[in-house]
Amino acid sequence: MLLFFFILLINLYPIMGLFIGTATSAYQVEGHLPGNSIWDTFTRSRNLHPVGNATNHYLLYKDDVKLIYDLNIRNYRFSISWTRIMPYEWNNVDPAGITFYHDLLDELHNYNITPYVTLYHWDLPEYLSPGWTNPDIVEYFLNYSKIIFAEYNSKVKYWMTINEPLTTSLQGYGKGDFAPGLSNLQYIAGHYQILAHAYTASFYKNNYDGYIGIVLNANWFIPKNSKSNEQAYSAMMRTFGWFANPIFFGTYPEEIIADAGDQLPSFTTEEKLMLTSSSDFLGLNHYTSYIIDEHGTYSTDPLWIHGQSPWLYSVPFGLYKLLHFINDYYGNIPIYITECGFSMQHDNHFDTDRIHYLTGYLEQAYRCENEGLDIRAFFVWSLLDNFEWASGYDESFGIVYVDRSPMSNSISNTTKRIPKSSALYLANIIDT
Repeated sequence: MLLFFFILLINLYPIMGLFIGTATSAYQVEGHLPGNSIWDTFTRSRNLHPVGNATNHYLLYKDDVKLIYDLNIRNYRFSISWTRIMPYEWNNVDPAGITFYHDLLDELHNYNITPYVTLYHWDLPEYLSPGWTNPDIVEYFLNYSKIIFAEYNSKVKYWMTINEPLTTSLQGYGKGDFAPGLSNLQYIAGHYQILAHAYTASFYKNNYDGYIGIVLNANWFIPKNSKSNEQAYSAMMRTFGWFANPIFFGTYPEEIIADAGDQLPSFTTEEKLMLTSSSDFLGLNHYTSYIIDEHGTYSTDPLWIHGQSPWLYSVPFGLYKLLHFINDYYGNIPIYITECGFSMQHDNHFDTDRIHYLTGYLEQAYRCENEGLDIRAFFVWSLLDNFEWASGYDESFGIVYVDRSPMSNSISNTTKRIPKSSALYLANIIDT
């Protein structure tokens, strides 16, 4: 079965310019966090599964880097935990946190693995809560980023400021089903994330030689019929365009301005200039697509393979359509697909549906590249079965299985890693 998928992909697109990598985030894998993040508070307040020691990556990072190498992967995206760097109070830097990321980066370089580092992947320190509704958070984030740049610039050339500000805004500050669990504050939270990105990227570009961008997530919306085109476009503007338009055009889409009303501050002239020159590339997280009708109602096709996550369906041509939409609407900007993956329940080792999903999505990415789009990378989410936020450990996205059964190892009971069929499949593609 593995050989079938492998031959299918290389026969379709034998020349592959974009590279394949894998990704994690700090809070989801590290464990052993010295201070509290907003996610620790949120999981306790909602009686959700706590993160615990996650996958124990903090202690097992050398094993995990060796695992990445053994899977022929030479590009790894991870995030730095703001809470690990400043665990207890603002500007009180923990030397142990600084040392950990130096050690991780050194280990990656020892194996010739290129790091792609995200400054913020949702784990805001609790002492800064509620965080993104406070205007001062822009300066806090900039100053935190300055510390990170100064420490690791010689070891990192690819930076991403903020991961998925749409999710943080909509679910953390709009619906309240993600940390910090607030409601109806999504537009102000989004605004300050956009400004934090702009000021931080501007500082980096004025002081360092490297590349910096932001990571935006996007679904694709498929018009159900000819009457649904306007709804599909509006859905894109109310999600992806909410953040992409300010970053590439310096203004919000009309749909967001109308929806937000007086909750939405305006950008100054200086901020608009910073925004439109803030990103050397676009990080794109894409997982799924939906059908939308003329009333704005979403649906799915019963033939689509359904992932373990209730929102996730395998719709490879949606990635093709999305990449062309970005190219047509925002210009031929360099795109790094920074997350794309498939959840399966109790998949353990033989994850055929994940292989099917990755084959389809990789094929569409290569197809776009061959058609002249500037697609640079495809980072598979995720390296390990890790902590999936409000879903705890009930959803599995990893290409590597993490055995959570009690073990004799005194370090942790979550230490054993077993590559799944999808990991071996990717290793074969990269090797070829």
